[in-house]
Amino acid sequence: MPEFPLLPAADLWSETFPMVDAFQERIRDSGIGTIQMTLIAFLVTFLITRLITHMIKAGKGPFGDISVGGTHMHHLVPGIFLMLISGTIGIAVDWQPPGVAGLIIPTMFGIGAALTLDEFALWLHLRDVYWSEEGRRSVDAVIVLASVLAILALGIPFWKDVWADANITGSWILAGWHVLCAVFAVVCFLKGKWIFAAIGLLLWPFSAVGALRLARPNSLWARRLYDAPKEARTMARYPEDRRIPMWFWQHTRGGGPGK
Repeated sequence: MPEFPLLPAADLWSETFPMVDAFQERIRDSGIGTIQMTLIAFLVTFLITRLITHMIKAGKGPFGDISVGGTHMHHLVPGIFLMLISGTIGIAVDWQPPGVAGLIIPTMFGIGAALTLDEFALWLHLRDVYWSEEGRRSVDAVIVLASVLAILALGIPFWKDVWADANITGSWILAGWHVLCAVFAVVCFLKGKWIFAAIGLLLWPFSAVGALRLARPNSLWARRLYDAPKEARTMARYPEDRRIPMWFWQHTRGGGPGK
């Protein structure tokens, strides 16, 4: 009795999208590199930091605020120092030891970046807004940087290998996927939807959702393209934008930043 497979043969997928071979060669066989270690250190530090800060706020666990000479020490301070030290060493010293030792500097930088960006809203607004509505800007900044690091960790050589080894069908599908990623990411960027734009650089269906929704009222898209009715709709959708600019270079409608 003849058999009729319900799914295409594995070879068809491998020929169309040779991602497994590219991953094996560029990621698995080469091991964890500096950018991958930076991403891991960044994500782990951010998650641990958020857990500790929530425990401190709830009064649970052995943790507490740190003060030096009566001055509260925010965790962005050691983060800045870690970034400065690791960045200076990385620039000034032409030395890349083999093995685990070569991952020390990327780890320091990832930890410092996480500690610093976790309080992004504080150095954006120049006041302690960690637990306020403005504090959500810190999470936005972390997601954006994590998305960029993830793209870098995957690496351009990986996609070059996939593209070179794919058949005609796979090449066209990959090209279309990346074009959609770029287009929707740009639209989200112009609409002030930074998280959608960052994640959409790899996953265009995610950024397509942001691109189809209303732009934020302080975005370039809204300022240039929205008429009065749409301005009213977007201000009703994002009322916090009346007093909280998304980023430091933006000004709210009808006044300066934060007004």
